Amino acid sequence: MIEATEKQLGLLWHTLGLCPERSDRRSISRNHFLTSSGYDDSNNLDVLVSAGLMTCGKAPAFCSQDEVVYRATDEGKQFALGKLPPAPPPLKRTRFDEYLDECECYDGFAHFLGINMPLYQQRGEWQDREYRMVRSPRGSVYRQFRRHYSFTQWSPYETREVTGEWAPTMREAKASYKEALRRRLAEERAEKKRYAA
Repeated sequence: MIEATEKQLGLLWHTLGLCPERSDRRSISRNHFLTSSGYDDSNNLDVLVSAGLMTCGKAPAFCSQDEVVYRATDEGKQFALGKLPPAPPPLKRTRFDEYLDECECYDGFAHFLGINMPLYQQRGEWQDREYRMVRSPRGSVYRQFRRHYSFTQWSPYETREVTGEWAPTMREAKASYKEALRRRLAEERAEKKRYAA
């Protein structure tokens, strides 16, 4: 019966493109291992050659001529596959994994999750520019999912759920929006308490 050390088995798996820790790399995807003679890997691979699990040959012309290519034999392939431990359970899929499967259909992760993202608006000329952050209600024609900085497409007549104050910088506009959002959430909580009583 053929036996191999853990190091030798790891080299055989690597030669064949196998990875016991990953469920997606449990089939043979290649068959070569390039190394120079005299190294620890080479010595371990020579043991596998003497056991009939691998062969060694000349390196391709584009490689250094002192290197050697090791390849697994059919017996070596069967041995490597037979020594693989049971496949690990598949990783739990997250919402972000689901988004990556369908990301072409959405303008971003927030759109996929259904989050109503705020947008910046601006007014004024180059030296007198002011900014504010607003959030339109769901279903509004002014609601846009992508958080872009194309400020010119907004209407003074649009309905808004939350509106920050105009400010000279985007940072101040964001702070004003956060304060307006905090007040709105506090009002909603107070209204729910009033209905519950």
